[in-house]
Amino acid sequence: MTRVKLLGRMIDLRSLIAERMNKVFRDNIEFLFDRFESQDLCAIVELENLLDILKHAHGLLSRDLSIDSFSLMLNEMQENISLVSYCSRLASQIWSEMQNDFLPNFILCNTTQRFIRSSKVPLVPIQKPSVPYAKPNFYCGTQDLNAAHQSFARLHSGFFGMPHIFSIVRLLGSRSLPWLIRALLDHISNKIATLEPMITGLQEALPKSIGLLPFDGGVTGCMRLVKEQLNWGTKSQLKAEVLRGIKEIGSVLYWLGLLDIVLRETDTTHFMQTAPWLGLLPGADGQILHSQDGGESPIVNLFKSATSVIVSNPGCPNPTSFHTLSKQAEAADLLYKANMNTGSVLEYALAFTSAALDKYCSKWSAVPKTGFIDITTSKDFYRIYSGLQIWYLEDSVRVPPSSHEVLGDSVAWGGCTIIYLLGQQLHFELLDFSYQVLNVAEVEIASITQTHKSPHFFQGWDGLLEVMKKARRLNNHVFSMLKARCPLEDKTACAIKQSGAPLHRIKFENTVSAFETLPQKEA
Repeated sequence: MTRVKLLGRMIDLRSLIAERMNKVFRDNIEFLFDRFESQDLCAIVELENLLDILKHAHGLLSRDLSIDSFSLMLNEMQENISLVSYCSRLASQIWSEMQNDFLPNFILCNTTQRFIRSSKVPLVPIQKPSVPYAKPNFYCGTQDLNAAHQSFARLHSGFFGMPHIFSIVRLLGSRSLPWLIRALLDHISNKIATLEPMITGLQEALPKSIGLLPFDGGVTGCMRLVKEQLNWGTKSQLKAEVLRGIKEIGSVLYWLGLLDIVLRETDTTHFMQTAPWLGLLPGADGQILHSQDGGESPIVNLFKSATSVIVSNPGCPNPTSFHTLSKQAEAADLLYKANMNTGSVLEYALAFTSAALDKYCSKWSAVPKTGFIDITTSKDFYRIYSGLQIWYLEDSVRVPPSSHEVLGDSVAWGGCTIIYLLGQQLHFELLDFSYQVLNVAEVEIASITQTHKSPHFFQGWDGLLEVMKKARRLNNHVFSMLKARCPLEDKTACAIKQSGAPLHRIKFENTVSAFETLPQKEA
């Protein structure tokens, strides 16, 4: 019964209830977004779960009430209705959180592939609105269900990792996600531009000549010599600013790497669902093969066959609609096949970063005047980062809060990526200060073993040597990933002749402003 008589008037009760429920659903979605905006980025998993619960409730009510579609209401609340709107409310909030809180205050743990909030109090406290209050029905329905849901939500509130990336991909979709990726890439470009004058300041503070560390002085002599040569004592604030900038670049690249993994998994699932209908097969080398040998796909053949059978029946009331259905199958076939060969977000980000570095290549990767590797007078980026790394490692073994608790593993990802894209990996591995100290330590350990000296000979340097070894392992891991995802073998980027003369990198024609001309992954 939809109409009732009340005070002498007939009222459409079903319509009134549907109108009321439309308002309640919109208010509930608005509340969920307000709640997310009052928390950090880790709450994205909770937001997705609460929206899923609300969507399920909407589906149950839709069986009996003619209410607006959930996607329409969600897009309205996200201010994502316009055809030219590529930045939803949620995407803007995610980017705002990343820019103001996540990138400055979260640190990466490479072992767990997670970001956690730094234990050090942020320099500028983040101002956020208070968590809004709502009745239990705006969450899960009852107090007991809400308590159970909060227990589950707390499992994802202390870190940011793969589950959160999955939630972002599902919530933003293919419409707003490209905008977020572009914002992150622009952030990398802006950070590199911000670092340029700081790097110049550190280059000017370097001595005219820095030789190789001698073996006869041992680890103690090497560390003393490094401190004497790297006269950056008055630039501690500048060093910290440069490391924070490199750390943010590394965090963005690692974040995009996680996003690339999620998108690849999503694309694989999509391929498994659509490939049988499109007549596609995965090749041995990862290429997509066509099983029809130039013929039409199974879905097109199916709809054409069904259309011909139905239309041939004299009792067919409307054959035009079936012909239209067959044409739509052909259009769907072309659309889905065009979206099969998707590129890699990480490889695209590395190409973008390489293009952004081209502007500063002459300052950060100067051509030696002699044509040979410049060992003593080089002021390239790898030498600057080498000095920053040994200062950072030495500081990390001191009393807390150490620099590692503030910066995490993102520094290695940012620094090694810049070094690799500048074609300076081999130079860094040959001339890095901490690597030289480790080489001296190995020789010293061998001499201790042969002369049977006291095992406490290294007392005081054990902690520093251990963090240097960890840093070298992490650097090697980053370089291995970069070689796999952005190989430079076909470029004269980091090649060194047997005579010692370096072959310098090729200048790409593309620039950051010409984003669409960046190298794409071949289909």
